[in-house]
Amino acid sequence: MKLKEDLKFIFRQGKKILIMTFFTLNVGIMVVDGLPDQSTLGERFISAVRRYQALVMLYQPWAMFAPNPMNTNAHIEADLIFEDGSTGVWKMPRPTIMQGPRKVLTGDRYRLFGQETLLPKENELVWFDVSRFITREVMEAEAQGKNRILKEVIFKRYQSRVRPPPEAPLIPHGTLSSKYDSETLFVYKPTFERIRHEAKNDHP
Repeated sequence: MKLKEDLKFIFRQGKKILIMTFFTLNVGIMVVDGLPDQSTLGERFISAVRRYQALVMLYQPWAMFAPNPMNTNAHIEADLIFEDGSTGVWKMPRPTIMQGPRKVLTGDRYRLFGQETLLPKENELVWFDVSRFITREVMEAEAQGKNRILKEVIFKRYQSRVRPPPEAPLIPHGTLSSKYDSETLFVYKPTFERIRHEAKNDHP
């Protein structure tokens, strides 16, 4: 009986420790990362938990808050032009068109990526990586369908600025934007040529 009671006590204490550790870690990340100025100790703490923070998305950019909160909704789409003259559209996943667990787990990551990373004249290497990813995705789909060859990928940014009162009427929370301005950001022309490199070992 004593062993059974001891195990119950250890289990209860262990559960309390886990809950307090989880609470302290998460609140600590939000507090330390939310401070406008971080100490050396704070920077080391955030550096140590960076992967966990990214996994559970415990971060919040100051652009969300006063005095100059972010006021633009934006997303990225790509116009696809094929060699036979036909066209298509590739839409980057985003919360408003995603459903289920994927929306909860990854929706905001896609929103941040499209809205704050894929910017005009910035992050060129990221643009090329995304372009090659889309090319592979589209060509895999075409191999199972119309078998068209992708000629050009034209990225466009669609954005809608939310104007605060009295500049515009108050928009109720949860109301989706209906009008977007668009601009072309990046054009990618895929190449499917494979260059073969051969080594020669016939030197004396």
